[in-house]
Amino acid sequence: MTPLQLSDHIRTLLRDHDCVIIPDFGGLIADYAPAQVHPVRHTLAPPAKRVAFNQSLTRNDGLLVDAMVRALNVPAAQARQLIRDAVAALQAELTATQRTELPGIGVFRRAVGRGLEFEYTGTQNLLPASYGLPELVSRPVRATDALLARDRKPATPMMAAARSRRTMRAFKIAAGIVIAGLVLTANYMFAWQTDYLPNDWKLSVLQPHAQSVATPAEKVARQQATLANNGWSEEFVPDGAADSKEAAPVAPEVKVAKTPTVAARPVKPAAPAKGTASVAKTAAAPKAVAPAAALAKPTVAPAALAAEPTIKARTGRYYVIAGVYTSLKHALVGRKALVDHGHRDARVILPGPGSRQYRLSAVDFPDRTTAYNQVNKLRPHLGKDLWVLNY
Repeated sequence: MTPLQLSDHIRTLLRDHDCVIIPDFGGLIADYAPAQVHPVRHTLAPPAKRVAFNQSLTRNDGLLVDAMVRALNVPAAQARQLIRDAVAALQAELTATQRTELPGIGVFRRAVGRGLEFEYTGTQNLLPASYGLPELVSRPVRATDALLARDRKPATPMMAAARSRRTMRAFKIAAGIVIAGLVLTANYMFAWQTDYLPNDWKLSVLQPHAQSVATPAEKVARQQATLANNGWSEEFVPDGAADSKEAAPVAPEVKVAKTPTVAARPVKPAAPAKGTASVAKTAAAPKAVAPAAALAKPTVAPAALAAEPTIKARTGRYYVIAGVYTSLKHALVGRKALVDHGHRDARVILPGPGSRQYRLSAVDFPDRTTAYNQVNKLRPHLGKDLWVLNY
């Protein structure tokens, strides 16, 4: 076997192993070498395996023999004999020329007093992880190029003058509209949170509900008026209080006319009797004013409620709170708006000790369950911010 054939088997083993021993000659050791930058050629080499030689490793470990047996399909004894022939050829060449070479691996030189020196000359990358990675060439960056790149201004695209003016005008108009909308929205939200928003703007959302509530309220008022005046009819008091005023002067005239009729002719008591009967009927007319008093009772009830729209102490009831205000004036304005929309039980809960909040109640209930059930029904009309307070 020639050294050329032996180097092929050694190079194959160095890809998978870190050490390959040549019996009676020495051992080749492969070490990992990281990527390197060449300062002169300006190249970047990928990671690789660098091969070194150790003359002390001469004991046969069987690795090279097994590789040759598999590659050449020969017995182990014949493989060992082939290795001895190759080593003898290397030794003979060293003795003759002080130099020998394993092609593709390196060059061996014999130095006086130092044994064998090895120089790796392989061109193939023996590291499997770097398979296919080439050397990269990087051109050095010169200082003049960096200065020119810094001083060079980027070219700005040229647009038509008319097109740029139209674009800028449209952009300014759109920006102005957006800014105005944001300012108005911010002012509206600030006025709404600080309770300075006019009531017409606040309750504009509730306007359809108010119209739908007004009709049942009028029907209930008419029914109450009808029930309270069962004995009243248009036959006795067709125009209300105006008839009672006209009946008042009639009674004195009849009484004055009664004396002469009795003194002059006692035989004619029938005529005065008829007059008296008619006077009695007309005098009895003021008695029909009693239903008018009953008619006035339902009108007094809302006035009594309006007289005391505030709650000053704890009552133990459950109030449905529709809003919280910082002043009594604004709270009463909010209560008036609720009353106008059909919530006649609306009241203002005055702040307790250490509090400055005036809470507006739309309606109140004696127990918690009823209050929470009614809250769910009122939220579609009065908003989702309703909550229940036990006070």
